[in-house]
Amino acid sequence: MTKKDLDYVLDFNNKRRKLGEILISQNLINKDRLESALTISRDEKIPLGRALIKQHLIEEEHLALAIASQHDLKFLNLSSVRLDMELAGLINATYAQRHRLVPVKRDTMGLVIAMAYPLRRDELLQLESCCQATIIPVIAKETDIISAQQRLFKIAGTFSKEELHFELSEDQMRDSVKSKYVTDFISADVDYLTKRIITTGIKECASDIHLESTEHGMTIRYRIDGVLQRLDMGNDMAQIGANARQIVSKIKILCDMDIAERRRPQDSNFKMKVAKAGSVRSVDFRVSTVPTPFGENLAIRILDRHSEGITLEKLGYSPEHIEALYKALEKPTGIFLLTGPTGSGKSSTLYAVLSRINTPGVKTLTVEDPIEYGIEGITQTEVNEVIGNTFAKLLRAFLRQDPDNIMVGEVRDQETASIAMRAALTGHTVLSTLHTNDSTSAVTRLIDMGVEPSLIATTLRCILAQRLVRAVCSQCKTAFLPSRTLLSDFGIPPDTKITFHQGKGCRHCNFSGFSGRLPIVELWLPSREELLFINRKPDSHSLRKQVFNRTERLTMIEDGYRRVVAGETTLEELLRVVPYEQIEAGRDKIGKYF
Repeated sequence: MTKKDLDYVLDFNNKRRKLGEILISQNLINKDRLESALTISRDEKIPLGRALIKQHLIEEEHLALAIASQHDLKFLNLSSVRLDMELAGLINATYAQRHRLVPVKRDTMGLVIAMAYPLRRDELLQLESCCQATIIPVIAKETDIISAQQRLFKIAGTFSKEELHFELSEDQMRDSVKSKYVTDFISADVDYLTKRIITTGIKECASDIHLESTEHGMTIRYRIDGVLQRLDMGNDMAQIGANARQIVSKIKILCDMDIAERRRPQDSNFKMKVAKAGSVRSVDFRVSTVPTPFGENLAIRILDRHSEGITLEKLGYSPEHIEALYKALEKPTGIFLLTGPTGSGKSSTLYAVLSRINTPGVKTLTVEDPIEYGIEGITQTEVNEVIGNTFAKLLRAFLRQDPDNIMVGEVRDQETASIAMRAALTGHTVLSTLHTNDSTSAVTRLIDMGVEPSLIATTLRCILAQRLVRAVCSQCKTAFLPSRTLLSDFGIPPDTKITFHQGKGCRHCNFSGFSGRLPIVELWLPSREELLFINRKPDSHSLRKQVFNRTERLTMIEDGYRRVVAGETTLEELLRVVPYEQIEAGRDKIGKYF
């Protein structure tokens, strides 16, 4: 009797040991937790293992090992295995996703397929018939299988229409039907291609999608980790180019834009529901159009308002910066400013700080344009200048709402700045952002806006300037020696003993050499002497010299040097994001690091 026949007999006669019994015998769960998970499994019609994971009752690896033991199969750590990309066309992507399996490799014994849950005997025989190979099943973690599926089928360009778990929200469906601009020429293919473009952006954690009309169709680029990239969309790319105008019209219909107006810029938004790993969340999209000689260009900002658990630790802040920021936040009043250009991570940092200070005993109000993340327990309001709800007007209204903490998305004018400062003066904690190159320039910017230096000196608690640099991919990180030209740009001696690192490029990082981003920051907690100096209305150069003549204070470029020395980022990244005048000024301190 073969193993397959034995498995069939055990399953048919219900003689196989129950998964719950195995987990209890291994002291991984108790009977009460098992009963709770079984109830969810029955009610939601999902496997017991998935119910246990959903309730956080067991580690995923322990579950996979128990399933492997139950069925006498091997466990495979799929995250450390190199996939055979030639197997992508062997199994239909939709079938693989539905059954939570992925082909791993083919050898003389047969085709190794990793599964989260073993197939039934008839399913296994059917799969062997389709693949024309003996199937060797192994058990792997479900999340590892999903990740492997994304790598395997994305690179091969074989995502199917059914695979895109994506739908319009009910409100948006109604709005689209009612829109006076709806036409009947939007085909199912165009609908699918539009979804393909947008879901690719969500899957790749892009912040923006750029649809750029060209003479021969359309180019699509995604801003990932702050840099625009073209992604391999397989055979769909040719169809996207051929249907460029219809795709633009489809997105404009979603936004209720005038599809006949192609000569003037338009701005609008839409909302969609995106299903991922069994859960559904709502994602907002801000759309801007501009006319070009070859058609309209669209820029789509992705606003995933349900990004949970943002903390300074998760954002990559160093322990010393986190400690200093938390200490500054202990003071009950004053203004906390974040500065940097668009896309420098100010909003994420601001939300992390808000999450820290928002406790059940305080009231926190925010005015934003737009609301980027939803935070439970905080009242969030969005600017709407069409009806007169400006930053200044809403901020003035907030002062009558008995708040403890106020967050202003951006200080744009003298009126908003003055109200924010006076709110900080009257016993509130105020958080906001400015567009300046460094921390000390924020003070001179406020003075230029017309805010009295004495008001700034009285209320200022902390200024944090930051940029985001791409992090070297940990999966393909390797030592290398930068060019002499690059070293000379920073004033680094060519015979430095420091080991530099870069990413060679791998599937994990989409062959970019980078994965994720890290902040480089310049934190200024003003001393009493520095606040008195602000009263003199100093220029930017004098103030910066006064603040950073203290050796223990790090400028932004110095924090970047620390990241480079630690092998976390590269000199090229510093050159990309740090203003060159700061790089030049940082040459005096090169000896401390290189």
